[in-house]
Amino acid sequence: MLQTIEGVITRTLKYGESSVILDILSPSHGIKSYIVGGVRKKGKQNKSALVSVLNLVKVEAYVKDSDKLSRIKEISYSHIYRSIPFDVVKSSLATLLVEICRKAAKQSDDSEGIYNYIVKGLIHLDNTSIGLAHFHIKFLIGLAKHLGFEINDNYNANGQCYFDLRDGAFKTARIEHRLSLDEQNSKYLHLYLSEDDALDIPKQSRKAILLCLVDYYQYHIEGFGVLNSLDIILSLYGND
Repeated sequence: MLQTIEGVITRTLKYGESSVILDILSPSHGIKSYIVGGVRKKGKQNKSALVSVLNLVKVEAYVKDSDKLSRIKEISYSHIYRSIPFDVVKSSLATLLVEICRKAAKQSDDSEGIYNYIVKGLIHLDNTSIGLAHFHIKFLIGLAKHLGFEINDNYNANGQCYFDLRDGAFKTARIEHRLSLDEQNSKYLHLYLSEDDALDIPKQSRKAILLCLVDYYQYHIEGFGVLNSLDIILSLYGND
């Protein structure tokens, strides 16, 4: 059946001389693989830029069963980025977030919610130059709400408080296991949860919170695995 589908490209694989297999996250089909022919032809008809990871596209495809490869008849942009492809920080952040959403969507029944959230996030990232240092952390905190393991902001400012990844909540007793944040970074995580835009959080604390959130996702999503794009983001923090 020929269907019109909007989605975000989450992975690409060259196939044959001029075809590409695309993994696309869409609200109607979740993560599904499609094959599109002729996009790597030499000359004016080369559309390799169109079939790049991160792109928001509209396709007309002959959709088969969920476990079979579907063929794309037509593909075009549903939204053209203004800055993400030309900004190394933005493109790195976007790649990380799309990879996380790809992994999350495989284990979730809410493909539509995840799709709408990532598209809104990508378009916002494309249009803003404010708050990039905090964007991915806020994004992951918000995404957890869609996935059923929202962080409980029960932070207690009157004494010591530590974030426990296993429970997704703060505890006043020191946590002995590895899946936790120290007292200072737990306070900073609480600040992120308060949705205060005027955040002043040290770079290495942002790094620690990001790694904590990745561990949080790995703990709560079965088969989440390793993030290939994480090292690129960590390199932006430097070695200090």
